[in-house]
Amino acid sequence: MKKSSEFSQTLPFYLFTAGVFLIIVCKDVFSNGMFLDGLIYSTVSKNLANGIGTFWNPHFTATCMPGFHEHPPLAFGIQSLFYRFLGESRFIDKVYSLFTLVIVGCIILKIWNKLGYKYGWFPLFIWLITPTVFWASYNNLLENTLTIFTSLSILFYLKSQESNKYFFIFLSGITLALGFLTKGFVAFFPWTFPILLWLFLKRKSFLKSALDTALIFIFSLAPLLLLILLFPVARLSLQTYIDNQVISSLKSVVTVHSRFDIIIRLFSELAPAIGLCLLFLICVRIRKFSTMLTKENSKKAMVFILLGLTGVLPVMVSMKQSGFYIIPAYPFFAIGAGILMYPLIDSLFIKMNYKSKGFLVFKWIGYGLFFLGIILSLYFSNHFSRDISKIKDTYAILPEIPRGSVININPDMYDDWSLHAYFGRFKNISLDPDLKTKRDYLLIKNIDYSDTLTYNYNIIKLNTIDYQLFKIKY
Repeated sequence: MKKSSEFSQTLPFYLFTAGVFLIIVCKDVFSNGMFLDGLIYSTVSKNLANGIGTFWNPHFTATCMPGFHEHPPLAFGIQSLFYRFLGESRFIDKVYSLFTLVIVGCIILKIWNKLGYKYGWFPLFIWLITPTVFWASYNNLLENTLTIFTSLSILFYLKSQESNKYFFIFLSGITLALGFLTKGFVAFFPWTFPILLWLFLKRKSFLKSALDTALIFIFSLAPLLLLILLFPVARLSLQTYIDNQVISSLKSVVTVHSRFDIIIRLFSELAPAIGLCLLFLICVRIRKFSTMLTKENSKKAMVFILLGLTGVLPVMVSMKQSGFYIIPAYPFFAIGAGILMYPLIDSLFIKMNYKSKGFLVFKWIGYGLFFLGIILSLYFSNHFSRDISKIKDTYAILPEIPRGSVININPDMYDDWSLHAYFGRFKNISLDPDLKTKRDYLLIKNIDYSDTLTYNYNIIKLNTIDYQLFKIKY
């Protein structure tokens, strides 16, 4: 009976949190169009589901990255299962992104409960209103999958403090190995967690904390070393990834003006959480909370805030940076901010009258936001969030071309990566810029039309906007 009562009291807050999130993302969460990186990953995963490419040698298209080693392959392998069992609908891309978000949300709740706190919806709310987090929820980034493994590692280590110590430390390390197979070296920042716990909470000696760190380190690397030693195909795949992506990023790729850009981006993303923390500090001064209570929570909060920073600062090593690289750190910033503000939340809710009219109004607001968010998300599912004309033209052109074909394109179009991705994603069609090799079909932009390009081809009249399709004369 008590659990039923607690559920009815807390459910409106979870629905309110979910509702706010759905209202924010409703125009994009199921709409047509996706960020380029996520679209490429969808294409690679779909190909893998159809037996095109292998786990250790994924395939993008026959003419563009036929051996896709820009990242380790685990996320593609996991997502391919969704295509294999649920089909190839464009909605699968978005479903998988949302699936990773839900799993990470559940892990955040588990960590929060392990720390002994109530009101688990609160860190979830802070996490979900982080702009890059809700943007990633519908753009199929590898960081979405990576965040599952880095968050699980922290959860397993916390479990190791209660029982089955070495088993859970083993799991903590294994999940980081899986994280490496998802996005590489950026997965290893949770190695710092045992030392951070010792530094602020002193519940173990330094030597025991260092030993825990060493064990997580070993259990993270040992499976990877075994893969490399026992399976040459895995060794070649990972070596190609390191050469093409990691080393080149450190040496030559530049996407930002300063190594500190990622820090600036971090603070802009955490603006909602920082605003809530400032409000908390004001309330602490007004309400005069117990210094002991706020001090204890401050120490715990610092553990998770610094853990988040260890997931951010290593990005500064490279001048190739993007805001979504640090998505795996945001759950820990949310937990840290939630812990810091917990005394205020607890003081507000411990005296709450759950039978009052005010709570009843909030309850219906929560339900209303949640169902409105679902309705709006479904309503916008047939809208376009990006690449409107390109996607419409793709849908008009693809029925004319046999699945799995290779077609010619104007060489100037080869750098249009999203065009490669849409044709590959929806019908496994590859785009060949080598006009010396005559294919059955030629695709050009309207503005590039010339008799020289279209000689020996007949135009196929379609209701397209930017592109024209031609078929070779026989």
